[in-house]
Amino acid sequence: MAYLSLVLKGMAYGLTHLIPGLGGALILILLGIYEQFVDAIGNFFVNRSKWKEYIPFLAALGAGTALSMVIFAKLITLLLERYPSATMFFFMGLVVGTIPTVLRLHEDMRLTAGRGAALVAGLLVVVVLRAMDPRGSQAAQVARISNLGGTIYNAITSFLAGGASVTPGLDGSYIWILAGTYEPIMKAIGAVSGLVVDWATLISTGVGALLGILIFSKLIDEAIRRAPAISYYCVLGIVGGSVYGLWPGGRARSHVLVLLIAFAAGFALALICGNPSQTEFTVAESSQE
Repeated sequence: MAYLSLVLKGMAYGLTHLIPGLGGALILILLGIYEQFVDAIGNFFVNRSKWKEYIPFLAALGAGTALSMVIFAKLITLLLERYPSATMFFFMGLVVGTIPTVLRLHEDMRLTAGRGAALVAGLLVVVVLRAMDPRGSQAAQVARISNLGGTIYNAITSFLAGGASVTPGLDGSYIWILAGTYEPIMKAIGAVSGLVVDWATLISTGVGALLGILIFSKLIDEAIRRAPAISYYCVLGIVGGSVYGLWPGGRARSHVLVLLIAFAAGFALALICGNPSQTEFTVAESSQE
């Protein structure tokens, strides 16, 4: 039963790689396995004495993650193709809805000059990333993803997405959206269920994301433990900037009421996932700033 529970938790974590705004680290916190996950990933190659603990845990979690992504990728792709504006507003609601949860992740979140600078820095990260690959140029980038240049570009952005997936308040899927690779990745994953394999996309995505998770998990965990409030204000800046990054622009042609309902639904889902009784993951035990 313990392994089945981990597989189900892995499926929930897998969904976060498909749905922008539903952060992977946040879900791991909600499920009560964030610290175990970071420990297993960050110390896998340096603490072989715990492999008997790490391997079953990561195998069950990884199986659930892969299964979830294959099962639900087509559904997410379909929503983006048929209802792009409403879907993006739903994602934006998810993003904004994570803000209260991030604010509860540390007991002292008073605004200071240093924390304000961290917030601005996080905001600029998303704005710069959006400026590097505007939505208008995404189609061209998608067309080149199977070429060498596109494969390298996808591996790099997947590396960043993997890092984002282990950062509380962030998720990797909107990194893919901002980079213009989200839709082809979802199509490649969804096609696996029909035994159609896009090796260039899947391998570059998998390798890049795995390296990002391995490297960033330790770095991010250390940063949060040493300077929790500053780290979380940086997260808030990235969350705020992602709303700008996810704005559908010229595609926002749906009825205003539909967009508002979609946004409210995403916001409500994020609030439900961020129930205070389940998200009391703080760094009170860590060193203070």
